[in-house]
Amino acid sequence: MPLSKEERDKLPAEHFAVPGKRKLPINDETHTRLAWDMVDRTQGLTETERKEARTHIRRRAKELGIDTSDWDKVHAAAMTLWGMSLNVPEVANHPNRMPFSGVLTFVNQPSDLPPGGSGGKRTYLPKDVAEKALESLLGMAVDFSDDLSAHDVTQKIGVITGAEIVGDEVRIEGFFYAADFPQECARIQTEKEDLGFSYEVRAQTRPMGDLLQIVSCVFTGAAVLYKDKAAYQSTSLAAQAEQDIEMTKEEMEALLAGALGPITTQLAAVTTQVNALKASTETAVQANAAMRDRVAPHATALRNCAAAMEAAGIGLHSSRGHVKMLHNMAASMEAEAAGGHLPHIYRDHDWSFAAGAEGTPFAAAAAPAAAPAAAAGAENPAIKALTDAVAAIGTQLTDLKASAFTNVQAPQRKSMSSEVIALLAKGNLKPEEVSKEGMTEDQIDTMLSAAGVTKISDRIAAKQKIAAEGLLRK
Repeated sequence: MPLSKEERDKLPAEHFAVPGKRKLPINDETHTRLAWDMVDRTQGLTETERKEARTHIRRRAKELGIDTSDWDKVHAAAMTLWGMSLNVPEVANHPNRMPFSGVLTFVNQPSDLPPGGSGGKRTYLPKDVAEKALESLLGMAVDFSDDLSAHDVTQKIGVITGAEIVGDEVRIEGFFYAADFPQECARIQTEKEDLGFSYEVRAQTRPMGDLLQIVSCVFTGAAVLYKDKAAYQSTSLAAQAEQDIEMTKEEMEALLAGALGPITTQLAAVTTQVNALKASTETAVQANAAMRDRVAPHATALRNCAAAMEAAGIGLHSSRGHVKMLHNMAASMEAEAAGGHLPHIYRDHDWSFAAGAEGTPFAAAAAPAAAPAAAAGAENPAIKALTDAVAAIGTQLTDLKASAFTNVQAPQRKSMSSEVIALLAKGNLKPEEVSKEGMTEDQIDTMLSAAGVTKISDRIAAKQKIAAEGLLRK
């Protein structure tokens, strides 16, 4: 089990193969075996320190009862094993995670082909040996070669986050870095039926007839490759990208046309009625021109009087002053004239009471005054037509809103944030074009470079922001 910093700091000096530099812990059987394998590859040691480390490791192995007779015959093999689950938080719609799962290898049965480093012999992995090495698989990388036929530890395309043994199958799961390796992940998606896994391990083996039996091991990674290239040819891979449904331009246009068709028809009908209403209004306005001309001098006189009082400092109350009332009277007279009526009564404070206070003195006083206006409106065909048309349009607009809410299902892009707009400007990209077509990975990288965004964490955050706003071209 990997040691935490706190656990490592608590170990006594004698539990290190190199006590002076506290390197190569040998506190238990697993770490002692691993220390032996790592002596030659540990940096910062002299040849004398390596020789003394081997002596300390052998002495500790004897204390722990470890058989060291075959330590000089260690074979490095490529194979896959079972590992415990690694707790990695779920991130919905993460742009750089393409989940995978599949059969990694098998226990208690010989491999179909000799793995690399086995001297041309097939291997046999006992279940109990696999179980002892479980913890060394946690967080190991998955690599990818260009021709999918071998291991390439320089291309870390993903990570293993969990595994289990079901019968003789070792099943694993994890995720590939979809944004960092878009072409490779697309290829895996396309060819996943033909792909499998192969493991990478440091193992100790012993002859078992024409096989090599693995007696202990430490896992260092895995690879995605074609099934016929793996030691176990029945391994499998299932990869699934968490992406939005992709549509062609024609399919999207057809979907929008089907959803918006009824609304377009209704809008056309409403537009026709609005145009008719405008024409009717123009007719009424022209018909009442004589009435407006008759009232205009008196409305002007009221406003001139208000101006004179304001200049003299008289009647200046903000809501009930004489100046305010005179302006209101002028406006009221002009409104009545525009409707074809000769002004006779100006009502001020009783308006609000007349509508909602039946039985009050104000309502009783307002009723006789309102009757002539109502009767006049009913007698004027133009006003009645305007009233009926406005009521009809109000009803249709209400129905139209309800229909739009129910029927419109076409996706729309979100509005761009100020941060994304600023990045687009630095990359000489037009927001309206990006909003319509989206951005490719190459465009995003070019834009970020032009904007001076070089820090990896900042580039990832920017890409996540762009993807979250629906601007990443699929």
